[in-house]
Order: sequence, then C-alpha cells, then structure tokens
Amino acid sequence: MIPAIPMLVFLVVITAIVIAMVSRFREHELRLEALQDPSRVKRRMVRWGLGLIGVILAVAAALSLGQRAIFLVAPLAISGYVAGLMLGELMMPSRQFGPVRTGSLHRRSFARYLKSKWLWAWRGGASTAAIALVAAGLAGGADGRSLTLACVDDTLSSASPWPGWSYGGPALAALLLGALLVELSMRRIVERPRPDPTLLGVDADEANRAASLKRVVAAGMAIAMVPLAGVCLSAAMIYSFICSPSGTLAWTGPLAAALAILGLAAGIGAIAGLAALIRIAETGGAAPPAKQA
Repeated sequence: MIPAIPMLVFLVVITAIVIAMVSRFREHELRLEALQDPSRVKRRMVRWGLGLIGVILAVAAALSLGQRAIFLVAPLAISGYVAGLMLGELMMPSRQFGPVRTGSLHRRSFARYLKSKWLWAWRGGASTAAIALVAAGLAGGADGRSLTLACVDDTLSSASPWPGWSYGGPALAALLLGALLVELSMRRIVERPRPDPTLLGVDADEANRAASLKRVVAAGMAIAMVPLAGVCLSAAMIYSFICSPSGTLAWTGPLAAALAILGLAAGIGAIAGLAALIRIAETGGAAPPAKQA
C-alpha cells in the first residue's frame, strides 16, 4: 500500500518525461520570437535551478520525516520550479522609460493567455486534493496512520497504513504552499509591466506570458494531482479489505471502486501535468494569444 507509493511516483515521473520528450520531438513550432528574448536563458536557469533546490528540500523532508513525507515530496519539488518561474518573471526586460511611452488598449487577463477551463481545472483539482487530505485526516484514527470501522458482524476492524494526518498533514502543508506560489505566479505573469519594445517585441512578450502561464498551471496540476492520487489509491485499498467477508459493509466496496477510479484519473492528470510542464519549458516559445477586438 503506502510503501508501494514511491514506485508509483517514480513511474509517474518517468512516464511524464517519456511523453514530454516524444511530444517535443514531434513538434515543429516556430521559435524566432523566443530567440529575440535576451533574458530567456537566464530565466530558464533560474527555473530549473530553484526546481533542483525544491528536489533537494523534498529529499531532505523525506529523510527527516520518513514515510510521513510520502505525499509531499512531489508537490514540494515542483513548488521549487514554480518559485523559479515567478522569480524569472522579475528578470524580464525592463519596462519603457522616458518622455514618450506607449501603451496597449488590450486588457490583460488570465482568459487572454489561457483557456478558462484549464484555470478552473487547476483550482478545482487543488480544492479536491485539499478536501481529500482533510477528509482522510478526519476519518483516520488518533494516531493518524490507521482506520477503524464497525463491521456488520458487530466487530471493530482496523487497518493501516491509512493516509491520515500523519501522512496527509505534511502533504496538505506542501499543497497549500504550492497553491500559493501558483496563484502568485499567475498574477505576476499577467500583471507585470510591458517590457521596452526595443528590448523585447510585443508579440514575443505576449508569447512569453502565454507560455509562462501554461507552465505554471501545468505545474499546479501536478502539485495537486500527485497527493490526490496517492490518498485516493491508498484509501481505496484499505476500504477493499478492512472488514472480514462475514462483516463486510455494503458501502465499502463501491467506495473503494470510486476512490480507485478517482485515484487513477488523478494519476493520469499528474502525468499529463508533468509532461506538459517539461514540454512547455523546453519549447522555444508559444504563439502569441489572439488579438482582442
């Protein structure tokens, strides 16, 4: 059960990398605008540098907390990348100064750079993950590691390891940290001043905003989906066998099946988020968003 989760996480990461590399190989995007961005290489180094720091912190947390860190490792590691992405936005070419300045009448918003369904998918996924972690914590025993149920034959049955507060508490803290970084990064990407057009063209700036927003949402999806998948699959296995055949409750089987389906869907979402994060981060630039009337 929970000891098998690290292997699941490893498979998720490997699958995401393979999908991203295949997708990158098959892409034929024009990269001219991105090559005109003078700070692109530095921003990439900052993103992946802080991502590496996030991985180091995740490993340190795993070593200090042991199995309690099982659901926070991935969110903490990816949060480092998000922090690097937000810092990279501060490194964009400076805005225009001087007696004559130009401005755009186009209103910049999330919807300008990203389809609303992806924005709400991220927020819905993060909310669902938080609710799942809290629900598992409240349902678990006082030790935060087991679940006890009154079975049909009037016996009490306990099973562990249950993803209660012992496991879910650190994961919830990592999820909230990641969600805060994602939301702050999204606002920074959309609201930062327009760079001096002599340093970075308007189309290139718009393409950078669109690509950065897609990166941060993809990272957010991975931050939310990994713990959601782990909690749901762990709980599903517990509910599938907690009571003996003679004391089986009518609702535990259907609940286990529903949790398993949700956990598998979350796992697929985590793979998709990681793959998109890797692919978008390594492409030369996205096409600028459509001009608004």
